[in-house]
Amino acid sequence: MEPLLFADWYTDPFCSWSFAAEEPIRRFQSHFEGRLSFRHRLFPLYSNIEEFLRKHGLATQQEFAPRIGKVSRATGVAMSPKVWETGQAPSSSEECCRFAKAALLADPEKGGRFLSRVRELAFLEGRNIGDPGLLGDTAKALGLDIPVLGEILRSGKAKAALDEDLEKARIEGVTVRPTLVMTNSEGDRVFIGGLRDSDLFILAGESLVREVS
Repeated sequence: MEPLLFADWYTDPFCSWSFAAEEPIRRFQSHFEGRLSFRHRLFPLYSNIEEFLRKHGLATQQEFAPRIGKVSRATGVAMSPKVWETGQAPSSSEECCRFAKAALLADPEKGGRFLSRVRELAFLEGRNIGDPGLLGDTAKALGLDIPVLGEILRSGKAKAALDEDLEKARIEGVTVRPTLVMTNSEGDRVFIGGLRDSDLFILAGESLVREVS
């Protein structure tokens, strides 16, 4: 069956709101199974952690830690601020985004699981997901083809795909993570910025599907 609904899901592996949104987006995907073409779009949170902290009026990673608790309380999703408390936040989230993009190119299903697992490492286990060794071990544990993954990274395909995501985000007007952009086969579009309940995602998607049914 040709998909009736197309969805671009803009996130960053190190975005706490994206971590909290994993269950709602899974329900959305499950609801439209067989009718949906779903794509993870990587939208890096920051390229330089010092600049990121200064932008938020902060001087140290430890000062950012309470914000993780606020997201956890606001969403009801358990998450630990340990990675910030211990100063292990990645120096750039772009590198992790590039690795995740490579995993998705190598195997979309396993790449999706990789993305979820990396978020668990950051927000449940307090690990530094900017560590290439940790990313490689995680990919291997999930059964990704490591030589293929390495070639995608070395060849520049992952960077090109990430650049494409960034350009698409610019064109779509995406400024927050997560953001869901849905279109139907006739080009009608719904844009939902930020974490929302799965029922809203589903309602918007069904509205688009009805327009072409």
